[in-house]
Parts: sequence; structure tokens; C-alpha cells
Amino acid sequence: MNTPHLRYVSLCLLASLVLSGCVSVEGDSPSVSWWIPAGLGAILLAGTLAGLRYRQRLQSMKAALDTRVSLIEQQRKELESLYRADEELRRHLHLNEVLQSLVKTAIELLHADKGALMVWDETREKLVVRASFGFHPETAARIALGPGQGLAGKVALIGEPAFVEDARQDGRVTPFIIESEHLYSVMQVPIRVAGEVFGVFSADYLQPHHFSEAEKRLLMAFAQRAGLAIETARLYEREAQIAVMQERNRLARELHDSVTQSLYGVLLYAEVSGQLLQSGDLEKVSEQLQALKNMASDALGEMRLLIYELRPSVFEQEGLVAAIQTRLDAVEGRVGLETNFIVEGEISLPPHVEESLYWITHEALNNILKHAQARTATVTLTMEKNSVWLEIADDGIGFDPNQASKAGGMGLRGMQERALEMGAEIEFISQVGSGAKVRVRRQAP
Repeated sequence: MNTPHLRYVSLCLLASLVLSGCVSVEGDSPSVSWWIPAGLGAILLAGTLAGLRYRQRLQSMKAALDTRVSLIEQQRKELESLYRADEELRRHLHLNEVLQSLVKTAIELLHADKGALMVWDETREKLVVRASFGFHPETAARIALGPGQGLAGKVALIGEPAFVEDARQDGRVTPFIIESEHLYSVMQVPIRVAGEVFGVFSADYLQPHHFSEAEKRLLMAFAQRAGLAIETARLYEREAQIAVMQERNRLARELHDSVTQSLYGVLLYAEVSGQLLQSGDLEKVSEQLQALKNMASDALGEMRLLIYELRPSVFEQEGLVAAIQTRLDAVEGRVGLETNFIVEGEISLPPHVEESLYWITHEALNNILKHAQARTATVTLTMEKNSVWLEIADDGIGFDPNQASKAGGMGLRGMQERALEMGAEIEFISQVGSGAKVRVRRQAP
């Protein structure tokens, strides 16, 4: 009980005694003179003590509530920081970009001066710096730590974080790193990917730094998110490599099925033409040379198409309209096909819709080159308030859409799938001998 409370209780007791004395002097009945004031004093004292205990409980509850509110606020700030870190990591898919972003984000998150991410080399014998922030390039290049060597090597070996508030007095920290980077306090945490230690992240301070429990908790939570981001980037790159291999196989098949066979046909026509020329049959020589010319032209078109597909996508750099125009100029325009590209309205679409429309156009134009024997092709792209229209039309020999769809040929199924993915309707309009149209319509949601 504090001093003001003691003073208040003392005054209550004194008041009780005074009242008791007054009544005993002036009262007519000695039996009543002492217990009435004493009872009133006791009641007053009991009420005072109860009030004091209640007030102490309120103060204790308020202190506990303030502590709880402070903890909740701290946790809220930590969650906000981790959310921002997640957003930054999700912006990147390539592994090198993820690793560099990881270091930069962690430095900002922990208010550190420097940081580095050390990962196992290809032989898993040494930890080397893969990304850093604030480190001298010479220092980063020299770091190569085996399992158990230096602080990072020990962290990687045991899989537990380490917090060193005075690195100059800790023998685990590699001396040349402290000297060249002037480090004082260091914390390092293992980053696990698919259950294994992928590397060790280090956050470093140039001044003495006390590592709070909140910082330790924040770093561990960030390390878990970093591991997920790294695993996602590795899966993305692995899928990209598979896609490259698949594309190479596809191009090899295209070369074998189209260009190689066309060139072989050119060779045969040339040999026959030579034999007919020796026999003096000039009329047939002329026919053979014309066929040879047509076949060479077809082979040239196929080759231009394959070369175009190997180039970096203009679509990713400049958007839908520029990509379609570039395709028409680079392929169709150079093989003698007359083309028209009509754009109506201001084209503003979600990225996935533009991508689907581009690849549908790409496949439809491929079909015109390979199968239609057309002289002209027209692409019309119309943007209205609530919808977008795309039409690719040609004046070629046409085809039977029902038969082509059943056979799964001409890339129709792929175009249908892309239309379905973006929530659009697609229609193939054609009949043998009267050209063809591919129409796509997407109503804005």
C-alpha cells in the first residue's frame, strides 16, 4: 500500500477515534457512547480498504491491457512488414532476381547496414556469396566457407540461427570479413528449401546492436518466406528449361516435316529438270521448274516462320497491336501474301486476354501459310465499350471445320482452349473452296 493510501487510512482511524470520544463525553448512555462511532469508523475503514483494493485491481488490469495492446501493435507491424516482404519477393520469378530482392528486402526489414546471402556451390562443398548488399565486391568474392567453417558454415551445418552482438570478440566469425567490412554485430539464419539448407542469410551492423526477440522472430519468419520464394523460382526455371526443350523438339519436328521435305522435293525437281533438259523436252522442263519454284517458295515461307518464332516476343515488349503488325510484316509480307490489319477503337485489355488473342492470331496465320494457299489475309481487331472482336480472314481454298475439329488438326483445338481460358467465344467459318474466317468475341465481365 503506497503512502497516500496509508495517510488516507490513518485519517479514517483518527476520525473514528474522535467521533468515539465526542459521543462518550456528551452522551447520556455509556453503553452507546463507544460502539456507534467505532462501528461507523470500522465501516468507513472497510469501505476505504475495499476501494483501495478495487483501485489496485483496476490499475493492474490497465497495465496488463496496455501490455497486451502494445504486443498486438508490435505483432501488427511485424505482419505488415512480412506482407510487404512477400509482395516484393512475389514480384520476381527468376532465381537471381529473387535472391537479390531477398537481401535488399531483409536489410530494409531489419534496419541493418549490410547483408549477404551465401549458398552452396554446385559441389555443395563451399558456401559462396550469391547476392549481397553493402559489401565490397572484393570481400564477397573471397568468401568461401565449408561446412562448420566460420559462423555461416556452422549455421549451415547445424541448421540453427546465430546472433552475435560483438563479432570482434566471437571466434566463430571470420576475421577478414570483420576487418574489411568493419562489422560489429551479426545475425545469421539458415534458409531451407524443400527441407534442406539452401544457404545462410546474414544481416550485419556497423554499430553495437542488441537483437530483440521481436527481431529474431521477424528474421525467422522472413527466412521461411524466402525459402518458399526460392523454391518457386527454382520450379519456374526448371519449367522454363523443360519448355525450351519441348520447343526445340517441336522446331525439330517442324523442320523435318516441312522444310526438310520441301528441300528434298526441290532437289528431286532439279534432278528431273536436268534429265528433261538433256532430252530436249523444254515444255516439261518449264513445268518442272515452275513446280520447283513453288516448292522453294513454300520452303522459304516455312523457314521464315520458324525463324520468327525463335526471335524474342515483340508482344511482351510492345503489346498486342504492335506484335500482330510485326508478325504480318516479318512473315506474311515477305512471302508474298498480301495482308491488311484493321484496328478499331482503343485497345486496352488485361494482359492475359491480349496474350490469348495474340496466340490465336499467330496460330490462324500459321494455318493460312501452311494450308490455305491464299493470296490475301485480313486481321481485324475491334474494341467496343463492353467487348473485343478479333477476326482473321483469308481467300484461300478453305476447309471443313467439322472434319478439322474432329481430326484435331490445324491448331483449332489450341485456339479453342485459349478462347475458353479468357472467357471468349470462338467460331470457325469456312467451306471447301471459299476461304476461311476465325472469329473471336469476348464480352467484358
